[in-house]
Amino acid sequence: MDVTQHQPGRRRHVFYGFWGFSTLFLVLGLSTVLIIGLLVQLLNQDLISTTDMMHNTLSSVASLTAILLASLGLSHASNAPESLESEDFEIDLSWYPPKPSSITNLTTVFNSTGVWGFIFNTSHTPDSQYGTYNWCNMPHVRAKEYPRPPSEYELLYVEVVSDSPPLFACHLSSNSPQIHRHHLRTPYSSNSFPVEPHPWNCNNIAIYSYSSPLTPGSPPSIPGYHSPFTSPLNPFPPSPLGLQGTCNFPQITTQGLSDSYQHGLDLLSVYSPLISPTSAEFRITNNPITSQVAGALISALLPPKTTTTTPLLIQNTEIDSLEPKYPCPLSHHLFSQIQSTPQWKSHLQLSSEILTQLDIISGVPPSDTSFHISFDHYFDNLSSKQCHSRPLPCSVHSPHNNKCIPQHLADTVYRLGQWEYHHTYRSSKQSLQASVASYGVWIAELLSHISSMTKEETKVRYRHNIAHDGSISRLLGVLQVDDMHWPGMGSEIVFEVYKQQPKHFVRVLYGGQVLKSSSPMLKGNTKGMIPLQQIMGYLGGLIGLREKDGKMMHDIKEMCNTPITYNK
Repeated sequence: MDVTQHQPGRRRHVFYGFWGFSTLFLVLGLSTVLIIGLLVQLLNQDLISTTDMMHNTLSSVASLTAILLASLGLSHASNAPESLESEDFEIDLSWYPPKPSSITNLTTVFNSTGVWGFIFNTSHTPDSQYGTYNWCNMPHVRAKEYPRPPSEYELLYVEVVSDSPPLFACHLSSNSPQIHRHHLRTPYSSNSFPVEPHPWNCNNIAIYSYSSPLTPGSPPSIPGYHSPFTSPLNPFPPSPLGLQGTCNFPQITTQGLSDSYQHGLDLLSVYSPLISPTSAEFRITNNPITSQVAGALISALLPPKTTTTTPLLIQNTEIDSLEPKYPCPLSHHLFSQIQSTPQWKSHLQLSSEILTQLDIISGVPPSDTSFHISFDHYFDNLSSKQCHSRPLPCSVHSPHNNKCIPQHLADTVYRLGQWEYHHTYRSSKQSLQASVASYGVWIAELLSHISSMTKEETKVRYRHNIAHDGSISRLLGVLQVDDMHWPGMGSEIVFEVYKQQPKHFVRVLYGGQVLKSSSPMLKGNTKGMIPLQQIMGYLGGLIGLREKDGKMMHDIKEMCNTPITYNK
């Protein structure tokens, strides 16, 4: 496979071709003329005036060089659209291994008990334990644990990827990008067991679905919600047969809606100066559960007295960059390779007895490959039940009637699921390129937002993206998080943009705290502040971001369509 053209880890050389040599000769020529002038000055003036002239001359040469390089797009950070500050650094796009942990050690994964103190049976985390991994409701930004930046940093922008006045000294005039995963839901129908004796009923939730014209003077529409029912005259069972009840599969549950609302309140406790109907934007995917989370989240962030309707930005389902859904053969190929490695095959072989026990109790046939190529399906089915305080399933098939999945077996499933996500998105050397290719378009959009903010070209100060575990995992892979976990419900990544005159900085938070990265490009100062050009150079370098004729461009489409050579 020849992918060297778009391979992360290759330094980008900036002095190349005709323009590079032309610029170099021009600068040398100007320097020669100025040096001759200095010698003449030295013969006719005193030392002090000559020194002053030398300082001014060298400054002029440096300024002229910078202007020439910038005009030709040959500066060291020319792939980044931002040129607000000049920092001395070499852009390093290499993959760096994460720190070793219990999750990365397959022997420990199989031989441990419990799940390393992780929570899988409630959305509530006691304040004394906040920050603990809670699959049902992950830790996120809130005022009590928020890492307060020094007062000289002015927050300009916030963007969240996920799913009252501030109580600290930092000056807020901020714009912040954020992404977070949706909150608690019912299982996906594809993860159902053949027989599910306990129905999921959602009669206390209204899922609205209606259209209303935005043209002034048009007749209004009445909000209508779905009211599921079953008919005694309809003999056809739903497919698959297993999951029963009035809920959709998936659907955000009442607990998930409550968690979403509280998530909004917690974010408001930190970022309230940035959030208003005119300064905030919200984005969802085409999966309805993200819209359901948005309704509860936004009602906390933008109370009904300030707005009655809010647009939810959404891209076409075939090319959505947030979920992501755009076609990328290279990424698909790389992820397939990652899940075909000797380590992956070994963990499945070592799990054969575990899968047999699960199959006997659940009724899943051993021939169902979707349940046996990874632990994703069993993980989702069991964790959905436990987060909603439902019992672990029992067999309804003879001769194993009433034999139930024990907690230690469920814990093993959770440990193996953690290993699988770590291997797919961080441990494998191919994970960086696979994630860059499949999430690069969204990264380009993020960098465009940050660039527009620092150039004062937008009034948006807060953006919130509601997405999925695959979205968060890819982004964590690109950021090369040092301690990777399977992103649980409500996981969030926050990008904060600050200004400390005259420079700009970015701080990245994960789980409400400063994200720790294995890449030296993303290691900030003691407060987690990363120079803007450094993080723009890294992320922009990975996707080939550049500006041409006033428009941002990147290489993701070309990267995704890189010819793949399959080894025979």
